[in-house]
Parts: sequence; structure tokens; C-alpha cells
Amino acid sequence: MNSLQVVIMAGGSGTRFWPYSTPSLPKQFLDLTGEGTMIQLTVERLREWVPMENIWVLTNGKFVDTVREQCPDLLENRIVGEPMARDTSAAVALGAGLIEAVDPGATMAVLPADHMIKDKKGFLSSLETAVSLADDDHFVTLGIEADYPAEIYGYLKAGEAMTGGFKLEGFVEKPEREVAEKYLEEGGYYWNAGMFVWKTSGIMTALEEHLPAHHAMARDLGELWGEADWSAKAKDVFEPLPKVSIDFGLMEKLSDIAMVPAGFDWNDVGGWAALEDLLGRDGEGNTLSGANVVKDSKNNIIITQNADRPSLVVGVENCVIVNGRAGTLVCHRDEIERIKDKVTEVLDL
Repeated sequence: MNSLQVVIMAGGSGTRFWPYSTPSLPKQFLDLTGEGTMIQLTVERLREWVPMENIWVLTNGKFVDTVREQCPDLLENRIVGEPMARDTSAAVALGAGLIEAVDPGATMAVLPADHMIKDKKGFLSSLETAVSLADDDHFVTLGIEADYPAEIYGYLKAGEAMTGGFKLEGFVEKPEREVAEKYLEEGGYYWNAGMFVWKTSGIMTALEEHLPAHHAMARDLGELWGEADWSAKAKDVFEPLPKVSIDFGLMEKLSDIAMVPAGFDWNDVGGWAALEDLLGRDGEGNTLSGANVVKDSKNNIIITQNADRPSLVVGVENCVIVNGRAGTLVCHRDEIERIKDKVTEVLDL
């Protein structure tokens, strides 16, 4: 069995969680449940599975110190600051280049920093299955069984059964609701969770064929890792890279992909509505956190960040009300998906 290296991607902006999540402290560095920040929980799930020296965190350069503060057990030379955001293809490629330079025979797992998973045993069992398939030269993705017609996720189409999973028939872009309902009726469709396992050598070969500029960046920065001029070189080679996701830029072009159904609970905490599952609801259907006084109100999500500035909510239904240090959010539950697009208008004030 090859050695195993894990890359945690922690570069997202978390705009759907404004006003808690801000450009200076995005979602992955927030404690939304009282159990620890999302990146702390991600590292904690992994520490019994792989040595700490085999856990890498890729984040925006300005958050390197934040990662060090929140995850002090990580090795300093395993916290990598990307000079600018260039989507997941660049992050995956950089991780592969760094790992190839220090452990060229390794199997590589790629995991997001901002997912909530409580069943650690099931999570690690699914990853072990994925590692076994990757060691047999498959590119592996983990799929979450779809249990409602979500429009906010990409989908994976399961094909022929294989040991531990399925041969992947294809990636499907985020669908309209009617299409998502059809997927659910047909069965065999899974949500794309953005978790991958593969041999490092295999992904580098695939990058060289399909994303040669990304491959060149990964090779050069991997060889230079630890050198004094690494950050300057990273900026030079990152800037011209196109912004492209790993799904669109690479995975959709590969043929030998296996999918392992996730055998664990999963919540991508993609917006305020996700807290209903994490925090529960009271007798009136309200999800509450913080210093709140709520009267004659139903089916709301009411979150207050600052105990010195409590929220009073009276006679309100089906709303999201967030009283945060960066501002105040009030919107109807049906409009939650618009938050991401409108936040920029607030940030420009």
C-alpha cells in the first residue's frame, strides 16, 4: 500500500454565511455549532488516520496565520498559502506538486475544510475504500446519496457496480429542480461532495495532458517548496492560470473514475438553512443560536453573534435573521440563495 497524504482545501470565501463569514474570516474558520471551527473539526477527523506530517492545508495566503492559530498541531511547512484564488484545479494541482516533491509514491486524498461530518468512523471507512480503489489505479470521487431534489449541487451518475463502489458514468452540472426530481426518481444519482482520492503520480500525468499550465505550476512550486523565493514565484505562476474547477477542468475528461458512496452523514453547510440540521428546531420550528428573545414567531432561523447586542423577534415567520458583528441579515427563507450575489453590494458600502 502506498503512503497516504491528505490535502485540506481551505480557500473558500463563504459568502453565503454573511454577516458571520466575512472576507477577513470566512466560513471555514468559524465555530458555527460550539464544537470548534470547521477546519479544526476537519483536522480532528483525520488525526487518527494519518500522521500530522501527512496533512496539508491549502488556503489563501492571508489566512496562513489563522490556520496556524486554529490548528497548532499542524506542521508549519504543511500550511500553504496560495497567492490568489484560481479555483480548485489550481489548488489540487499545487497540492499534487508539493506531495510529489516530498513523497512521489503517495496516494493523495483531497478534502474540503468546510463540511460537517459527525460519523467519523463511517467517514474514515469510506475513505479507506476509496484509497484501496485509488491504489488499483482508479481516480476516485466520493458521492453523497441524494435524498431530495437539490439544485445547489452537482451530481454524479453511478454506472456499473465494482468492489466498494461504482464506475462513474459522468458528472452532471447543477440542475433545474425538475431535472433534479427526475434524477431522484430514476435513482443512481449522487451529490458531488468534492472529495477525491488518487495516486499523486496519476493526477500529475492527467494534469500534464489536460491542464499543462497547471501541471507546470505544480511541478515548479513543488520543487521550490521551502525556498526563500517560493511566495514570489507562486504569484508569478498563479496569476496567469485560468479559474477552472477540478470537475470541469480535469475530472470530466478522465475515463477511469470510480465513485464510492459515502457511508456517513454529511452537511456541506452551504448556507444558513444548513444550521437547522446542525442546531435543531424548537417547538415553533425556529432554529436559534445566541442571545435571542423570540415571541409569536415560527419557522425562522435566528442567529445572534454578539451577546451584548441581543435580538428581539416578534410575529415573524419563514425568515432568516442574523445579527452579526459585520452587519445584519434579514431575508425570506425562499431567498437564501440570493445572499451570495448580494453580499458584494454590502461589502462595497
